[in-house]
Amino acid sequence: MFGKLRVTLAALVRQDPESRLAAIDRSLAEGWSAPAFDALKALALEGHHGAQYRLGRIHETAEGVVQSLPDAVHWYRQAAAGGDVAAQVRLGLIYFIEPPAPASVTAVEAAESDSDGADFPSVVGPLAQFFPHGVTVRQDFAEALKWNGLAAARGSAEAQARLGHQYALGLGVEADPAAAERWFTAAAEQLSAEGELGLGLLYAGSYDTAPDLERAAYWLSRAAEQNHKIAQYGLGKLQLHGAGIAKDPAAAVRLLARSAGQDYAPAMYLLGMIHWQGSGVPVDTGLGETWLRRAGIRGHGEACCALAQLLLDRVEDDGVEAAALLRAQAEQGNVRAAAALSECYTFGRGVPCDAREAARWRGIAAHGADVERDPAMALEVLERAARSGDAGAQAALGFELATGLTGTPDLEAARPWLTQAAEAGDAGAQAWLGDCLRLGLLGSVDHASAEVWYRRAASQGHLGSIVLLASAIDAITEPSAQQQAEAFGLWLAAASAGDSFAQMRVACCYRDGQGCEPDLEMALQWMRSAEATR
Repeated sequence: MFGKLRVTLAALVRQDPESRLAAIDRSLAEGWSAPAFDALKALALEGHHGAQYRLGRIHETAEGVVQSLPDAVHWYRQAAAGGDVAAQVRLGLIYFIEPPAPASVTAVEAAESDSDGADFPSVVGPLAQFFPHGVTVRQDFAEALKWNGLAAARGSAEAQARLGHQYALGLGVEADPAAAERWFTAAAEQLSAEGELGLGLLYAGSYDTAPDLERAAYWLSRAAEQNHKIAQYGLGKLQLHGAGIAKDPAAAVRLLARSAGQDYAPAMYLLGMIHWQGSGVPVDTGLGETWLRRAGIRGHGEACCALAQLLLDRVEDDGVEAAALLRAQAEQGNVRAAAALSECYTFGRGVPCDAREAARWRGIAAHGADVERDPAMALEVLERAARSGDAGAQAALGFELATGLTGTPDLEAARPWLTQAAEAGDAGAQAWLGDCLRLGLLGSVDHASAEVWYRRAASQGHLGSIVLLASAIDAITEPSAQQQAEAFGLWLAAASAGDSFAQMRVACCYRDGQGCEPDLEMALQWMRSAEATR
């Protein structure tokens, strides 16, 4: 069968390019085959733009090959340079968003790449054979503007709408509301929901333009009719308050439910608030809680804060879940959550009564609130908490100094605070000191002292330190059996914490008997875990 397929594909070279591409597509549609892929690549190398675009799609969607967006961009650029509109549209999108690295490449591997000034970092070592054009593509609004502009001029509604957003937001070009309106209109005239949404947002004042809410409601309704979840959310908000359209809370709730049904977390949050507070509808705390939980699970920070407050409003609630929700948000910098968490510590709701913790979180809340108005005051608030001996405050103050809260990063001023926090057991501070000593940021390079701090952080489960130590041992040219066993233990710890790269390294160790007894069954189990984690 395969011999016949090769004969058939070999005969393609005698056909015209379009017929060859059609035959290749038919072969690939029946199932992946290396001969068909080779024939497609040969046609692409001959300069056929359709084949180049098709090859780009194969690499982007991992159709029979390892997924590689840089390889996709390589072929898209060749097709786009020849005038292929579809390739221009894909490039316009890829450079507009912030594309992730392939699922099979971890941050550790990506960090080992070195930039050569091209569109994406080059790769050295074993990865090069899989990713000849690098592992990531950098977000580049100027490139996005170029390719979106070319495709928009050729009539692509998708590119026209995206170009409108670039002009509206000033991404890669000076903000120009008139140009944004022109391109949004061009897309909307082709019944593009994105173009209609763009006009709706533009007239709603979302791009710092003068609001025209009646026109905003008109265009948002057009996009909402096409089931655009963001348009449904925006129109629902206008209907809820009667802005630019007749006030109709019931209709607003129905629209928001349609948006939420498409997994749009802001709509879930707004529905939760509407039902909890009875905004134009009867109060239904249970339904409000349900929607807030759904939004919170999807990472909506304000929904988590609102849910915590809803729970705390119940006298019979022990406050444990509420305090956990607030802590998670406060640790991500949410000032409202930090202030509420301070109250929890003050009154012992969900956490023990602890005046020091209450003061610390009040300080963090004040610091966040005052940072723009008075950075010096914010620093003073943190310093007071740090001087009380709180390791968390010491670490926070150290990191603020190191990153330049008052304008200029000051590593020397940060060092004593982070050292105190590190000696008190703060793993993040320990890892920071390790980095400074390893890189010579605080004087001469001191690998031995750096290793001490990394090991202390790793002993507390600091994932970055564990991976770095294991990688350092792996880099030894001829590691001893003891070193191999130590590296295996470190990789195993990181793998158990859910790191997919570490899981793959553990699989390789079991496969090769490196630092452990060979065990192909365990190697397979860890390889499956890595694939599932990605």
